[in-house]
Formats: sequence, structure tokens, C-alpha cells
Amino acid sequence: MPNIVELVIVDLKEGVGKDDPVFTKLREGVAKGGLKRQSFGFSVEHPQRLYWTFYFENGFEPKDFKWPQEEYGDYIEQLKTIATSDFTRYYFTFPSFPHEVTAAPITETALITLKADADVAAFKAIQDALVGKLKQAPVVQEAAYAITTEAGANPIVLLFVGWPSAEAHQELVSRPESKEVMGKLHSFIEKGDVAHIPYTNKEY
Repeated sequence: MPNIVELVIVDLKEGVGKDDPVFTKLREGVAKGGLKRQSFGFSVEHPQRLYWTFYFENGFEPKDFKWPQEEYGDYIEQLKTIATSDFTRYYFTFPSFPHEVTAAPITETALITLKADADVAAFKAIQDALVGKLKQAPVVQEAAYAITTEAGANPIVLLFVGWPSAEAHQELVSRPESKEVMGKLHSFIEKGDVAHIPYTNKEY
């Protein structure tokens, strides 16, 4: 059964961490609304940038989520008290989601915007082969990606790869064979952002 993954990215105020009481309350509210499994962590590259992931599983869909307003207050207003910017939200549908990928010490979390005229089928053929090779690499702890396409918008790719460290990722991609594959992908890509996240995984 397909899994819908929601990714929220937001910059939090200095000193606000994963155990902050407001953020803890928000996570609890999301769980009460129906999203029992969550992953969250801060980017190695931007220590106050939060990556917060929700999983719609077992037939539970975004339309089924109900934020408990009376008990937890307004979600947006609560988030604003600890954030320095508006948040960005994405939804991606994975055929299935390997939760081992966010259990790795570091999870590469890449958001890639494809060109408006990109041949998505051709991109997927190359990306599928790349993910297949990554999964065979001894240092990789799972890998998965999905593409979202909306009318009038560029396709966006979300890629997760589990690594023992950010350095292990950099070492592998610096190899000539990796650069060759990446070169093939670059012709499809308009822009990309790669973050390395030590996720905390929690089930409520």
C-alpha cells in the first residue's frame, strides 16, 4: 500500500531544540490528529533548520488528519512562536517507505526541483538505477525517493539515503563512477538542496 510522506521544513529560533516544550506539544498534537509515526531532526549544515516528517500509512490519508484545535490551540500560531520563518510543506507518495533509512546515524535528505520540460520517465530510469546501486553499497543503510508532479509546477524529487556519516556520503559521491551518474542527472535538474539529518524517530 502506498505511503504518503509529508515533509515540513522550518527555521527555528536560536536555542530551540527537539525537546522544546512547544515543539513537543506540536508533535503530540499531530499524533493525536492521527499521525502516530514521526521523524524529526536538525540539518548538520543549518543547525536551526528543522526537518519534520510525518507518515500517512495503512490507508490513513491527509484528508483524514484532524488537528485537535480545542486541546492544542492553533497549529500555525504555535509554530510561529518558535520559528523565524514561514514553514515549507511537501507531500510525496512512496510505493512503500523503508523506515530504516531515517534510523541511520545520518540521513541525506535531498529536495531536487526538475526543469519544467524535464522528461520525468527518463529521469526516473536513471534515478532508479542509482538508488539500486546505492542500496548495494556497504555503507548505505537504505535509500528511497519519490516525485511529486502538479499541474503548472516543476516536478520535485525527495530523496532519502541513510549513511553512517556525512563524510561517508561525500566520499562515495566523489568517486569517478558516481560523478558519471550524477552528470547524467544534472541535465534534468533546475536546482537542488541537500541536507544531512540525524533523525529522531518516534511512534506515539
